[in-house]
Amino acid sequence: MNKPITIIAMITLLTACGGGDGGDVASVTASDTGTANESGSASTTSSAPSMLVDTSGGVADIPETITSSATSMSETVVPDDFSYNPVLEQNFEVDIRGYSVSPAYISLYGEFTENDDGTFTANYNSRITSAPVEDGEATLDYVSSDSQYYVLAEVWYYDGTSPVQKRIPNTESSWVW
Repeated sequence: MNKPITIIAMITLLTACGGGDGGDVASVTASDTGTANESGSASTTSSAPSMLVDTSGGVADIPETITSSATSMSETVVPDDFSYNPVLEQNFEVDIRGYSVSPAYISLYGEFTENDDGTFTANYNSRITSAPVEDGEATLDYVSSDSQYYVLAEVWYYDGTSPVQKRIPNTESSWVW
């Protein structure tokens, strides 16, 4: 008889303790250092290194939009060299020995946005591939869509050297910096 009362009491306590909108408390991420001020709320200061952006590079090869006056499939004309395969096998050579030869890790992302300061913010769920960078060099083999005109490369160093970003168009197969 005592066991059901204990279970109900525990459920009530757990329900009463949860939730809330966070009030004055700021969230602290792994790249932040937090300190509590006298009012009890947290303040954060970022200790993340500034991102360097390699702005060299070309423009993506984006095909022009083709319109047709065809009204049925039988009227459609497709060029002989047209490929119906939307998958492209890519090989990308990275040589950033001119910047640093420290051990690092490179990741390529398919989705990203450009910030007002010229850096990029990657959608980390869109990572295409990644590899270790040893002595400033890496090779990335990956598959992408023929409609993927740009990818974002991010290199993060294990020793705390400022990370590097580069927006890479589909016309490039190497990055030398």
